[in-house]
Amino acid sequence: MNQGQPQFDFCMSDIRLSRTHNLTAEERERVMSALAQYLVDTLKATVQQSEDQVTFKGAGFGGKVAMGPTSVEGTVRLGMVMKPLKGTITREIGKVLDQYLGVS
Repeated sequence: MNQGQPQFDFCMSDIRLSRTHNLTAEERERVMSALAQYLVDTLKATVQQSEDQVTFKGAGFGGKVAMGPTSVEGTVRLGMVMKPLKGTITREIGKVLDQYLGVS
């Protein structure tokens, strides 16, 4: 895996991603809270959050993001209506990851 580069694995209507990071425990907690809030406020998703995982479901999508000490991994499942937007959604996920992980 390339350090700091988003990795995407395309499979049917799923988007799988993983990314390495150098965040502290406090920073990881802030990122996960910010992600949960973004999903609620911007995407109107229902969110369940623990210290290191966010599970979400919205209109036409659902998934989870898990943050470990050195990496973040997630899966987003797209419904039939969202499937044609998979490329755009994948790019947006990359941008949001960059923002939250402090990658320029």
